[in-house]
Amino acid sequence: MNKAPNSPTVSDDDTVDNCPLPSDPEGGPDQDPGRIPTTRDILYMAATTIHPDGAGLHKRPEGVSYTNKYIPTLVAATHPTQAHTVTLLGHDITVTLTATSYTWSWGDGTPDVTTTSAGMPWQEGMDPNTDPALIRHYYKAPNGWKSFLDGPYPYATRTITLTTTWAGTATNPFTGDTQTINGLVTTTETTGPFPLGQLIVNNTDTAEEKQGH
Repeated sequence: MNKAPNSPTVSDDDTVDNCPLPSDPEGGPDQDPGRIPTTRDILYMAATTIHPDGAGLHKRPEGVSYTNKYIPTLVAATHPTQAHTVTLLGHDITVTLTATSYTWSWGDGTPDVTTTSAGMPWQEGMDPNTDPALIRHYYKAPNGWKSFLDGPYPYATRTITLTTTWAGTATNPFTGDTQTINGLVTTTETTGPFPLGQLIVNNTDTAEEKQGH
C-alpha cells in the first residue's frame, strides 16, 4: 500500500502491533497506523489490488442491431456476482462483489439508462417488446433514412457500453466482523462496434392465402 512492509513485532495477545494502514478513508478518528484494521480498511485496501471482471454484457441479436419498429436490441448482465481472494496483512481474504446498478450507454446519442435489474437473456416464449424481465433499446435508422425509397440503407455502427457498480463484502480476519460497502468498485465493458441493419419483410404466398388474398 505504498508504505513500509508489515512490522514483524507482534504483541503478546496475538494482535497485530503495527499494520501499514492508510488513514481512515472517511476521515474518522482511526488514524493510528498501529491499530487493528477495520473491515472497512480491509475492503478499501482490497479494492486497490483486485481486478474485477465485468458483469457479462450479453446482447441479442449478435453482431447487428435492427432499426425496424418492433425489433428491439436486448441486453443483460449475466454475471452479477464474483469473488476474489487477496492476501492482505498476512491473511488470505475473500472479497465478494455484488452488482448493485447497471448503466447502459447505447452509443446513439440517446440518454443512458440505469437499472438495478441485470435483465435476462431472451428465451423462447418471451415477448421481446413487452416482457418486464427484458432490458431493451430501439435503434433508429441513421441519417434520417425511412425506406428504400430513400436509397440504399446507410452504413453506421453503434457500441453499447455497460458500467456496473459493485458492492464489496468481506470478513475481517482479526475481529470476525463482516461488512459490505456499496459502490466499492466499478467496471466498464463494451460490445465493440456493431452495424445497424433493416430487415426486409416479404409476404409469401402462404401468408397471402391466410389473409384471404
